[in-house]
Amino acid sequence: MAEHDLDAREREVLRSVIRAHVATGAPVASKSIVARSLDLSPATIRAIMAELEEHGLLVQPHTSAGRVPTDAGYRMYVDRLMDPARVNASLAQAIDDAMARSRREIPDLLEEASRQLSRFSHQVGVVLAPELRRIVVEHLEFVRLDPRRVVAVLVDRAGLVHNRILDAEGLSQEELDRVGRRLTDEYGGRTLTEMRADLLARMREDRLAYDRLVSAGLELGRQVAEAGDRAGGGVFVEGASNLVGGPDFPDVERSKALLRTLEEKSRLVDLLGRMLEGGGVQIVIGRENPLADLTDVSLVASTYGAGERILGTVGIVGPTRMEYARAVALVEHLAGVLTRLLTSGESGR
Repeated sequence: MAEHDLDAREREVLRSVIRAHVATGAPVASKSIVARSLDLSPATIRAIMAELEEHGLLVQPHTSAGRVPTDAGYRMYVDRLMDPARVNASLAQAIDDAMARSRREIPDLLEEASRQLSRFSHQVGVVLAPELRRIVVEHLEFVRLDPRRVVAVLVDRAGLVHNRILDAEGLSQEELDRVGRRLTDEYGGRTLTEMRADLLARMREDRLAYDRLVSAGLELGRQVAEAGDRAGGGVFVEGASNLVGGPDFPDVERSKALLRTLEEKSRLVDLLGRMLEGGGVQIVIGRENPLADLTDVSLVASTYGAGERILGTVGIVGPTRMEYARAVALVEHLAGVLTRLLTSGESGR
């Protein structure tokens, strides 16, 4: 059902039903809409609600009950009918102060972002950490772990430290230090994806053109870059218990399945990772969700980055009956704060 197929009265009734249902959680009767001062008679409102039900935007859960919005009804609301909201000044300041206190360590910063999203939405706050392949190299070094293995220590431009254990025999610590300095000089300021492509191209050339140390350096660099291509970002989840025990999730088994999905962070990584290419705020409602155990909830998310680079996603997971405008305002604000702090951390290096 396209938005332009609804006339002004139908749009206003749909908006009013959704606002009433979000506020109360109960099916909405025509008399409730009349009480909200629409300049329409009860009979007219009942007729319009019946039409909206025929369009698949409302549903009547019980014969004698009022109506509730469908996923399609919420979709039309968030796309066409929702009034924009902003985070008020005092709330914005509280969030900014909390984030500033956590900026020293990047994981702490991302964890605090998920905590703030949960705290002020009363839902689940989720933050997808940067994927290793997306980060920009600032410093790379290798530390001998045992005769066969080394630890690669990679520091990115945002200050995040990544460790990987690699296979490497026959190089002394002094030689490993030289390899690290050389790779840092050559690939500092470039992404791991760019680093990997360049190293593979160089390794396809005549290997006899390189001495033993250069060849070893190319191999170590390749292992680091390929580990980055395989690695997914971690995800921080805060407030999962907010979805349990409320009126939106009375079914205990469904609640348990939902909690299991939120605990299986690899599935959340996949879901949030799909949003990295879209940019801006994205909303997934109910059965639009590709994860079967999340079809009873909605996700409001936005990307954050450093400078022009998109690094990860911040979001709120809650019931389809959530305050979407408030959720959008919160994730936009948190995404902006994270981007500002990560960008300033990068520019200060």
